[in-house]
Parts: sequence; structure tokens; C-alpha cells
Amino acid sequence: MRLINTSTLTLTSFLLPVSLLPPYAILSHTWSPSPDDEVTFQEFISLPPHELEKKKEKGYAKIKHTCHRAKKSGIEWAWVDTCCIDKSSSAELTEAINSMWGWYRGATVCFAVLEDLEPVERELKGVGGNGQGRGQKQKRNGNGKWNGQGQEQNGKNSGDKRWEGKDGGSNVGSSRSNVSAATTGSGTGTGSATSSQTQAGRMDHLSHDEKVARFKSCRWFTRGWTLQELIAPSRMGFYNSKWEFVGEKSSLKHVLAEITQINESVLENSALLPTIPVAQRMSWASSRVTTRPEDMAYCLLGIFDVQIPLLYGEGEKAFIRLQEEIVKETNDFSLFAWKTDRKSGTQHQKHWGILAPSPKEFASCRDIVNWGNTLYNAECLITSKGLRFTPASGDGLRSGSSRFKETEGTYILDLGCYHRSEKGMAIGVFLQQHGSDLYCRVMPESLPMWPTGPGQQPQLRKSRVFYITKTVSPVASTMLGTSHWWAFNLSQVFRAMAEINFRPKHDQFRPEESWDGERKLFLSQGSRNFQCCAVFVTTRKDGLGALRILVWCRLYLVHGGEEEAQASVKVEFDPPIEGKTDSDGFVGCKGRVIRDIYEGQQVFKVEVEATTSKSTSTPSLVFKMLD
Repeated sequence: MRLINTSTLTLTSFLLPVSLLPPYAILSHTWSPSPDDEVTFQEFISLPPHELEKKKEKGYAKIKHTCHRAKKSGIEWAWVDTCCIDKSSSAELTEAINSMWGWYRGATVCFAVLEDLEPVERELKGVGGNGQGRGQKQKRNGNGKWNGQGQEQNGKNSGDKRWEGKDGGSNVGSSRSNVSAATTGSGTGTGSATSSQTQAGRMDHLSHDEKVARFKSCRWFTRGWTLQELIAPSRMGFYNSKWEFVGEKSSLKHVLAEITQINESVLENSALLPTIPVAQRMSWASSRVTTRPEDMAYCLLGIFDVQIPLLYGEGEKAFIRLQEEIVKETNDFSLFAWKTDRKSGTQHQKHWGILAPSPKEFASCRDIVNWGNTLYNAECLITSKGLRFTPASGDGLRSGSSRFKETEGTYILDLGCYHRSEKGMAIGVFLQQHGSDLYCRVMPESLPMWPTGPGQQPQLRKSRVFYITKTVSPVASTMLGTSHWWAFNLSQVFRAMAEINFRPKHDQFRPEESWDGERKLFLSQGSRNFQCCAVFVTTRKDGLGALRILVWCRLYLVHGGEEEAQASVKVEFDPPIEGKTDSDGFVGCKGRVIRDIYEGQQVFKVEVEATTSKSTSTPSLVFKMLD
């Protein structure tokens, strides 16, 4: 880490962990719309100060102001991102971005300059000449009180270079918790105490709504990188366009929380970040922007305590990699509670992955709360096939149509979280199966919610391992729309079995990973020669056990000039005893398979004609149709 000597304005490299670095001040700012206004590392070490003053007036002024205020506070070192990182080195840039959170958190103080925050010009009312007005500058004594004389009395001030730890010795790491208010600019050592105190006092006399309006209009609150720069520092002072002190983060926390929707407790103590659901943390960045699309992911690394390699040029894929890294570190399923905007123009795409395209999709997650400890959620792993979920006992995918209208053919994944405004209502996402235990997200513009009371949950459908695609492009979405091509449609079989009181046995659909119970389809995708079986059961009235009807389907793909599919169906009894169901009744079945169209794709429709009679007959009939 390179630091600027606040006296000589020269750079020095420190190969030390943050906890062993000397006390340093750090700058939080927004880059000029024209990058040429900022001072680069190469320019800072090669150009003399007078040339920097002339060629880089705005950028160099920020560096000088930072060093000036740090020096006045007795801090020998400062860090400014524009000139302390050699951005021509990809290795150094990667290290710096992955270390940024630690650097801001480890700083003695952070100076946040809002370059478009204009000074409060109006005269304060109610400030008398006796020095007792709220805007009057006052100083504190050794007990933390201000004596009104313009100087701090007794005790250690921020200019004291001896930072004592708990053992009475020198301890750089502990120094950061003993910084006085003077360090941020609210006391002496700010370089312009009178002016700053006046602005802080005037700001203090504004109503809450007036403060929010002034701060919210600043560009600083719209940029991606300043999010972690707001949360990480333990001490932070805000400055207006004239570098006049306007308040500390601690005194402005109500204003900052309303603007950013960040919990006040997190603004006071960033160590509480892991207690905040992932989706809620993502929502803080939903309205922020970065110049480069990759930075929208990189600026959030510290918020989620993860590291990823930097690959500029990958675009929005960086945000997918960020989410993959989060999945590796936590079982917090609120990560999947994002929604697409109905007005975004993306509704033409039917199928989606489980990972969000960008932070914008988390805008509605500001009040997301997890039900309990996320460690007990289903296991989730990143694989080449998608995210692999291993449900806990008694849990899994649930039926969408069992609870919600117009959701036929969908499943629900319970995310284990809820909206604070909708307490008692569980949240999930809609999924659709595409064969071989593979699912994707559908209807991403809405999240199913249901009461959590007894008997209120959607019906459990599958409790086995399943996969959900990570991402789905528009082209891939079109391909997934054909995943039921040459499927076996058993809808009519279910109706026929119901007429003779045979019920489906849900754990006997083989192969189970290919059975889509919501659409009554056996999905054959991924298999050149596919065979499946559905079992229907009835109990004999004489109490001598149960009778099962097995419906076997088989598919052959014939490759030639044009791919053709051939199918057959066979109906048989188990045990094979002439289909006897009770003392005086018999069941007879005939089966056939015909080609049909389902949701725009060719499928094989399986039909079974089932009858009951008192006369014995051959119950098993095989019908084979080759087109």
C-alpha cells in the first residue's frame, strides 16, 4: 500500500498488513466526469507540483486538501485512490480493489468530499451572542466537553502521535478507535475551524427533510464505489464543495440511513454486515452506477467479504461471478429473491437463471429478513450444470398450481425469508422443469408469497437433489422452450386411472429426475433411447394387498436425413393376475401412443382405455405405433 506523506506530498510504499500501518487518512470522492482531471500515479511521481497545479488543478486540489486536513489533525500519512494505485499494472489494480474494503476500514479517518454540496448560505436563527446557540462553535474539555474557547483541553487530541493500546504501549491497530472528533473536522486541526464550524452549525439547524434533500442530490450517493467507502470507515467526516466540514457520519446517520436505506447499526459498526441478508445488502447498490460495468460487481467485494479476479472486458459476467462467490461462502437463499422490472422490456424472455443479471433487480429487497440461521438451509453448490440443491429432510420443491392461480406447470423454491412489511408470509421463486432434474426460473417479475401457518404451504412435490440454471440468455431461453419436445404426456392416463379408482404413486415415476409432475410429462431430453414407467395403485377390497398398473413408455430417436422419433406404450399389471381388484371385479386396459402438440412442441400423448367388468379377460395389451 502506498501512502502520501502529508508534509512532503511524496509517496512511500508499506509492505505491512493494515493493522500494522501507521495512522493514515483516506479520501472518499467521486471521480471527475473527465478522467483527465484526476492525477494518476505516473503523473504524481513524475511531474513537479507547479505543473500538477496547472494541468490537474481539480484533481491535485483534492490531494492537497486531504493532506492538509490530515496534517492539521496530526496524521502523517494519507491515501487517495487516484495517485496511490498504479492502474497500469493489472496485478496491482486487482490487489488494490480486493484490499479496498480493508484499507477504508483500517483508516484513522475518512474525509468524504461532496463536490456538488453547496454551502448553507442563510443566517441561522436563534443563535445569540452568548455562545449558547446550536450553531455556535464550542470546544470540549478533557471529559469530552467543549469549553467555547476554540481549543480542546486536557486528554489526548487527534494531533497526538502517541496511540496507546490497552497495555499502555504503542499500538497502531488500537489507535483508530481513539480518534477525537477533531480528526474528522469538527474540532481543531481542520485547517478552517471557524468556517467548518459555521457550516456544521448551519447544517445542524436544517430540518431532517432539508438535510435529506441537500445530501440526496449529491452525485456521491449514486456511485457504486462510494457505497463501501460509506460503510467501512469507523470515523468519517463530510465536506461540502468548498471543503468545509458539515458533519460526521455518526451525527448524520439518520439522514444517511434514509438516503441509502442502510441500517443505522451498520453505519455505526460495519462488523454487523454479516447479520444483514444478502438480498438487502444487494438492494443498497440497486440504484448506484459505475463507469465500467465490471465495477458494479467489484465495488461490492467488501460488502460481501469475498475476493474475485478482475477481468475487465467481461461486462456483466462479473456480477454473475460475484454471486457465485457469495454462494460458496453462505447458504443465504435471499440472494435469489430478486425480481425483474415489468417495465424493463425483458418480459419477452420466458426462462431465466437463478442468478440476477445486475443489482438493479434487488430494488424491492430493502426489507428482506431471513427466518433463521441460514446455515440450516439446503446445501447449495456451484456446478457446470447449474446450482445444485440438496434439500433438507421434509423439504424440497413445491407445487405452484396447488397454491397460486395461472401457475400450472410450475414449482416453487422456498427461499427461507420474508418481507418485513409482510411478516408471516414466506417468499419463493417460480421454477419450471426441463428434464433430468434441471430447472430454470420463470415469471421473474413476481415472487410467490404464502402464509407460514400449519397446512398453508404449497404441496411438496420433490425432495430429491435438483439443479437450477445459473443464467439463461435470450437464445438459451428459446431453446429451453423446446425442452419438452418428444416428451410423453400422461394427462389422459391420470384421468383414466381416476375413473377406475387407481391413484398415482408419487414415488414410483421412473426415472424420477425426468418426471414433471406439474405438467404430467416425462421429459426425454438428453437421452437418445428413453424409457420410463408410471405406477398407479389401488387397494384390494378383500384386504389381500394392492394391485398396481404399470404404464411403460419407450422412445427411439432414428437419425437420418431428418431426425425422427418412434414410441411405444405397454400397460401391465403387478402382480399379473388378470387385473383382479376384488372378489367380483376385474380391470382391463388398452394403451396407445399418438403424436400431439403441447405448448408448441411435438410430444407423444399416451392414452389408456381402462374398463372394469365381472368377466375375466386378458388385462394386458401392448399397442405400438410407428410413424
